[in-house]
Amino acid sequence: MQVKLGIAPIAWSNDDLRELGGETPLEVFLSDAKKIGFDGVELGYKFPYDKKELKRILKDYDLELAGGWFSGNLLVQSVAQEQESLLREMERRAYCDCYQLVYAECSNTIQGKPLGLSKKPILTQDEIKEYAEKYSSLNAFVSKQGFSMGFHHHMGAIFQYANEVDLFLQYASLGSGLTFDTGHFYFAGANPLEELKKHLHRVKHIHLKDVREQVKQEMLQKDSSFLESVIAGVYTTPGDGVIDFKGILDFLKTTNYEGWLVIEAEQDPKKADPYEYSKKAYALVQDLLKGQP
Repeated sequence: MQVKLGIAPIAWSNDDLRELGGETPLEVFLSDAKKIGFDGVELGYKFPYDKKELKRILKDYDLELAGGWFSGNLLVQSVAQEQESLLREMERRAYCDCYQLVYAECSNTIQGKPLGLSKKPILTQDEIKEYAEKYSSLNAFVSKQGFSMGFHHHMGAIFQYANEVDLFLQYASLGSGLTFDTGHFYFAGANPLEELKKHLHRVKHIHLKDVREQVKQEMLQKDSSFLESVIAGVYTTPGDGVIDFKGILDFLKTTNYEGWLVIEAEQDPKKADPYEYSKKAYALVQDLLKGQP
């Protein structure tokens, strides 16, 4: 496979819950990422928005930009409005030689609210179809700019469950892709490997994160919020939870997937040292890619 290994800054400083790692300078994350051996990094809120400053700091640490989150509002905005918002972000990323977008619908997500996950927004089949048609138009626009965009399914958002993702992709254009996230699929009750096999032709970008089964069950039983689940430690880095990453990477090696494999784990850095956890996960993924047990 022609893949690169990336790391997201969210284990060092959390975008949704900024008291987690809020005191950690961006430079610590970048230095750790380079020291571990990652090829690139995803964006986070501590990165400079100015494109020249962004390119400079990435160059200082000899790291590529692997993409990153874009907060979309297509559910409540027109395609034209979303295009305008995306153009500004695409200009910034293209200046840094990055043509990858992780598109996350945020207009009515509860991921940052003190609401149990059972309160997530639910769209009807007709609403999913309408949304998929709008997204297809937006994706066509993005593709014309030379970018690859993958929709990010997420706990607490409109497409959390596997059947919701299935319906969305059924109605979306064939060119509309997915940011595949092992942890979100597993937390939502799906088998990540089976979902990967099902949607491989749609996968534009991959997030690798693990799940602690006992914490997951406790959070679902209590109907905890997404952020409560993060604080409790539902997510961790590959190899520290229950997801079968050997099966996932063995399958990917039989495919023509080309792109980023990004290690990502929303954890409290005071409870789970991001450098040590990410270093172990990097070693694990590298070994599995090489076919070592």
